[in-house]
Formats: sequence, C-alpha cells, structure tokens
Amino acid sequence: MSKTLLAVAASTGKSVVMFVVATIISGVLLYKAEGTRDSLYRLAHRLFPFKGAAIVDSLGATIQSVAKGVLGTALIQTLLSTIGMMAVGVPGVGLWAVLVLLVATVQLPPIIILGPVAAYVYSVEPSWVATLFLVYSIVVSSSDALLKPLLLGRGVELPMLVILIGAIGGMIFAGIIGLFVGAVFLALTYQLYNEWLDDDASAPNYKP
Repeated sequence: MSKTLLAVAASTGKSVVMFVVATIISGVLLYKAEGTRDSLYRLAHRLFPFKGAAIVDSLGATIQSVAKGVLGTALIQTLLSTIGMMAVGVPGVGLWAVLVLLVATVQLPPIIILGPVAAYVYSVEPSWVATLFLVYSIVVSSSDALLKPLLLGRGVELPMLVILIGAIGGMIFAGIIGLFVGAVFLALTYQLYNEWLDDDASAPNYKP
C-alpha cells in the first residue's frame, strides 16, 4: 500500500511540475506572440501555399478549444465540489476547493481530494449524510466523462470526435502536455488528409 501511495504521489507531483513549467513557457511565448504567429504563418504558407493560413488558424482554435474544455471541466467540478462540501459543513472549504481545482486541471480525478474529505465527514456526520456526500463526490469526480465531450471542440470547424480522440489519446500517452499535442496532431492529420482528398477530386481524370 505504501508503494502504491508513493507512486500516486510521485505521479501527481510530476503532473503538477509539468503544468507549472508549461505555464511558464506559455507566458514566455505569449510575450513574443505576434512574432511567433507571423513566423508560423510564413512557414505554413511555404508548406501549404493556398491554405497555410487557414491551417494555422484551425490549429490555434483547436488549442483554445482543448484549453477551454480542460479548464471549463475543472472549474465546473470545483464548483460542484464546493457546493457539496459547504452543504455538509466541511471546514476550510476554500483550501479544499483550490486543491480540487489543481487536481482537476492536471487531469486527475477530484476523488483524490474528495475521498479524504468524505472520510472526515463520516467521522462527524451521520452515516447517511456521509454516504450521500461520498456518492455525490464520486458523481462529481466522474462528471468529466460527460463534460469534456460537451466542451471540447466548441468553436472549431473540425469534428468534435477528432478533437476528443486526439486529446484523450495524447493524455494517455503523454499526460497533460499530450492532451494538447494529441489534439493538435490529430487535427492537423485530419486536415491534411482532407486536403489530399480534395486535390485528388479536383484532378482532370478523377472518377468518383
């Protein structure tokens, strides 16, 4: 059990560190955003002369969509968790809410935080109250399975399923960073595939 807990703690710590480092790098890149954007447009135009700008815009929208999906899900789960903890009178709700937000943002289940809180509720409240809170916590923790498909892909012309599969696959293989890289990679592949099909369809000897 100790080895398992240490492994979970190490994985959580690694995810938090990666998230902080990614935030710092994003801030540095944001400072040079205009120059970076212009360079990407020029590179895309060189690779794809006719639709390079559209591809860059689509990839930017994909990243924004994934970010909104991740942060939106985390905020909703934090809000629901806070309401539940306030309902049963958990002390220090603000601190627990911050921990839930941090855990949900790095794509870990909030039950990591809500589980110990539920154990505390069992020690101070009637069993039926604590059981209701535990069930509520499990539902909140698993709500990302419903929220992410609803939030991912909004405002993007690509199919939501492409964004969702890329984000989930990337997260499985590379954690929080893979959440974005996987979605962008699959979105780019999907666009290039469609461009390739369109080029074939426009050929003079094309036969459907």
